[in-house]
Amino acid sequence: MAGIAGSAVACELPKLVIIPPKDEVVGKETEIRTAAAAYFTGMQAYTACVQAELVGAGGDSAPPIIKAVLIGRNNAAVAEAEFVMKLFTQNVGGVEPAPAR
Repeated sequence: MAGIAGSAVACELPKLVIIPPKDEVVGKETEIRTAAAAYFTGMQAYTACVQAELVGAGGDSAPPIIKAVLIGRNNAAVAEAEFVMKLFTQNVGGVEPAPAR
């Protein structure tokens, strides 16, 4: 069981993107959009990794503690990304960050 739990450590949570206050965004939009795009891409990879770990641990048949930990990690990542998207939209504007280059 420790091997299953330890494997989720391989899923790398991306570094949190800094979204400055709205009055500090002017002139930094491109930089912020690029950083946000990298963050959201990283967060998608992280949640996909955690979900793959859950499948690898047995999915619905995974040991309850492993299932709870992995679902908790996934849900926390989704909640964080939703908050960052809300902050991004409020302070930078637009629904989608610019694609990473």
